[in-house]
Amino acid sequence: MKQWFQKFAYKVAGWMQGRYGYDELSRFLSIGGIVLLLLSRFPRLSMLYLPALAAIIWSSIRMYSKNIAKRQKERAWYLKQRSKITGAFSLTKRRWQDRKTHKYFKCQRCGASMRVPKGKGKIKITCPKCGLNLSTQSRH
Repeated sequence: MKQWFQKFAYKVAGWMQGRYGYDELSRFLSIGGIVLLLLSRFPRLSMLYLPALAAIIWSSIRMYSKNIAKRQKERAWYLKQRSKITGAFSLTKRRWQDRKTHKYFKCQRCGASMRVPKGKGKIKITCPKCGLNLSTQSRH
């Protein structure tokens, strides 16, 4: 029985050669599709069945695709969108943790966030991204 599984795994590995495989976007689509599929079992959420099926099928198509360049572009787009969302949450978390010791400022030109210690009086801040100088009062 063990030899049969080994042969089967070898055949699957040979068949997957040259195909894209499983990545973060495929995982997101698969898990999201399964969650939507489970939610579609509730009577008022039955309209989620088709999007769930589409997500699962798209995940499968991506995994078995031989168009690797296109799959990598899709993955790069997904990672960019995910980093925007996770970055916003991590900044909010950091601001909450530092609320007693630091103050956060946003650059008026480029929108970069800068952290300044509280209780230092009037200080000058230079944006690390665009070089804009700001004067601010850092109170405690």
